[in-house]
Amino acid sequence: MQKSKTTAPNSQILSGVIRREAVEDMSAAVSNFFDLDAVQLEPGPMQCQIDFVAAGDTFFYLEHYPLRTHLTGELLHNRFGFAVPLEGPSVTFAGEDMERSRLASAITGEEFDLHAAGGLKQCVVLLDHRRLLGLAEEFGLPAEIRRALQPGRPTAALTAKPAAVSEFGRRLCRMLPAASTGRLSLDAAQLQDWLYAETLGLLEVRGAPFGRPPSAVLVRRAVEIAEAYRGPLPIAQLCSLLRVSPGTLEHAFKSVAGITPHAFFLRRRLNKARSALLSHDADAVRVTDIATDFGFNELGRFAVRYREMFGESPSETLRRVHKARVSFSA
Repeated sequence: MQKSKTTAPNSQILSGVIRREAVEDMSAAVSNFFDLDAVQLEPGPMQCQIDFVAAGDTFFYLEHYPLRTHLTGELLHNRFGFAVPLEGPSVTFAGEDMERSRLASAITGEEFDLHAAGGLKQCVVLLDHRRLLGLAEEFGLPAEIRRALQPGRPTAALTAKPAAVSEFGRRLCRMLPAASTGRLSLDAAQLQDWLYAETLGLLEVRGAPFGRPPSAVLVRRAVEIAEAYRGPLPIAQLCSLLRVSPGTLEHAFKSVAGITPHAFFLRRRLNKARSALLSHDADAVRVTDIATDFGFNELGRFAVRYREMFGESPSETLRRVHKARVSFSA
């Protein structure tokens, strides 16, 4: 990770790059900001990178999803966050398709649910929630906008001005290399003021859909039931518990996640196995034990599916983690 900073301690700006070989590794890297469960839903090596700038109580970063990914979790430590789309397909957030007039956002205390298609690039901005609410009040913003920033709001998608969103995204992208090379013309206090003012300037009041569409509700409930079940849950039994037909469940998953329920839950279990491999030492765990823990009783088939999904064998993952730890300790 690289850093650049101004000379005065109270006006420090930090910037850098975080690179990881798996989406699970990246989840751990941002654990100071998110309680995050990330699942790779598309086969292939997942090279993850975020380029970030931090100043005081603000933080923004550029992220790229090369493959379809499902993210659930919560923003931590009294923060407000939102995503600015840059290029690629739009995200599905809480079951709603986000366009430039609709921005995915999160508040500490809310759970979020995001499906990112492969090729998405976006900037995520994190702010202090109390300060944002105070400035919204001070600026005299309409009650509807202030309501959209408060806990208990009817929807987590913000209504925004498309042209302002595009310009804001371009400015953020220009700031990232400038900060990394020490050429940013703003100090930390000025950067913070600019981020808060620009964020509030993006928002507008106009008709917007509220609540989560039925497909998103069904997918979320299906995931909750499956997570509470020990071992793989047959789709037929899941449909019975949800009181829906297999066709209805498949339609919901394809519209929200882009894949069938069977593929979705298989890939979730593969991701959980990968997380376990990444968190253990090669001398302390066997691949067979981890495979069995997540419902894969045929080791050969598990290894084939794992390689197809992540581009390496389970044992290679273990060896790579062991090498990284040895290199770090050296």
